[in-house]
Amino acid sequence: MNQKVMIVAAHPDDEILGAGGAIKRLIDEGCEVVSVILTKGRKEEEDKLPNFAAQANNHLGIKEVIILQLPTQKLDALPLLEIIQKLEALLPKYEPDIIFTHHYGDMNRDHRITFEAVMTAARPIPGKKQIEIICFETVSSSEWTQYTDDKTFKPNYYVNIEDTIEEKIKALQYYDIEMRPFPHPRSYKGIRFLARIRGMTVGVQYAEAFEIIRKIWK
Repeated sequence: MNQKVMIVAAHPDDEILGAGGAIKRLIDEGCEVVSVILTKGRKEEEDKLPNFAAQANNHLGIKEVIILQLPTQKLDALPLLEIIQKLEALLPKYEPDIIFTHHYGDMNRDHRITFEAVMTAARPIPGKKQIEIICFETVSSSEWTQYTDDKTFKPNYYVNIEDTIEEKIKALQYYDIEMRPFPHPRSYKGIRFLARIRGMTVGVQYAEAFEIIRKIWK
């Protein structure tokens, strides 16, 4: 496997929470992975989070983390076109085959706007590289939304992370300031429990679940 992968997350830590185990597998199998984080993170820690993000991503093997420095929890105050254009400017440079991003039904508004921006920036225009879109789930957002057909996360793609769950947890420890005590879902134990449930669904010890939005047989 030698694909180019882009992770587009709204906030620092979302990229590891949603796809940390899969990221490690992709890198181990020869993929090039870049993380794009739209916002600066919570105001209280925004001066520290760029360093935490670099350390967490570097731990998994991601060498480049791009933080677009947009305001946290205020993406809805920006013109959507502004966010789209920032993403569009990155696509010719990194030429991703796959983009992993937030789910369209997440409770967090920043997550939903990130999804909308990705879908538009990576729209399948003839003559341009066609990009697959896959949504990850983000604990304390995806499962807290209303359970309706248009909001619920519907996993249809699973990644065995038996060999990478520990590296995901270690990467999250760089974001320890963002973690919470169990039984909060954004806790180390909560992350393990979710991976157990997703793994049990497909007959492995640990897994991450995703929802495919666009898959292309090239």
